[in-house]
Amino acid sequence: MSEHCSKDKNFISKLMKKANIIEFDNSSKIVIISDSHRGDGGYADSLRQNRNIYKAALGFYYENGYTLIELGDGDELWKNKDCLDIAYMYKDIFAILNDFNYDNRLCLVFGNHDIVKSNPEYIKRQEQLFENAGGGFGREMISLYTDVTFYESVILRYMPLKEDILAFHGHQVDFINCDLWKESRFLVRYVWRFLEGVAGFKSPTSPANNYNKGTKIDHMLEKVARREKKILICGHTHNDIFPEPDEGLYFNDGCCVFPSAVTCIELTNGEISLVKWQVEVNKDILYINKTVTGGPEKLQKYFDFARQLL
Repeated sequence: MSEHCSKDKNFISKLMKKANIIEFDNSSKIVIISDSHRGDGGYADSLRQNRNIYKAALGFYYENGYTLIELGDGDELWKNKDCLDIAYMYKDIFAILNDFNYDNRLCLVFGNHDIVKSNPEYIKRQEQLFENAGGGFGREMISLYTDVTFYESVILRYMPLKEDILAFHGHQVDFINCDLWKESRFLVRYVWRFLEGVAGFKSPTSPANNYNKGTKIDHMLEKVARREKKILICGHTHNDIFPEPDEGLYFNDGCCVFPSAVTCIELTNGEISLVKWQVEVNKDILYINKTVTGGPEKLQKYFDFARQLL
């Protein structure tokens, strides 16, 4: 479980000590996607409306040789106690994730909504649940989750400059969703999920449903990035953020549950970009299109800016 929450002023150094390290250069292709919140297919499944967009994006990145980093909250395990229904509803998605894993192009980072996946005992319990259910479905998920390590953070080491980018979910600076994650999970699972379905209420514990709360967390993470003089890439707040090279060091990949859109961050050709996948219309034909909404900018510009900070 996460030990690096908002009360710990040294949480960045601790995240880096336990991080998975991925080296990359100007020929590498990396995509960072977070907050897909794969659910059970019901009214509270936030990804349901964007399922096809999300699947198209994953398919593109697999076919084009990208390494995929899922930066937390991949599965919605606050609203759902176990993975059975998620595995059934998104078996095609997990088949693609397995393809990435077979090619050694997958890194899974946990967030607050799927923090339980960091506990090996939880994965063992899920495996037993699948066996008790007959093992006829969900094998794509369970074969993946019993074969991977779930990390709290990942260091992206840019080899031409020997500089590091730190990527983590971002809930670590959010007191309610890190220090009090069990209490927040209880409220989401047993109170706000019901109210969301019956009366349309949104959970006040979620930065994604509270603009002021999400913006406050983004500001905190930007301050941390400047203090540490390090590029940080996070999710959690669902606010896609792409600073100019002389303005900041904190990036946010957004989420997969915007209305009719999925956003993510790409690292290609030694550059960083923020991209959006969405449904568009050409006359009477619907199609899924990718557009660049931030960048591309040379990573070296951000490393140079970091070195200039006092």
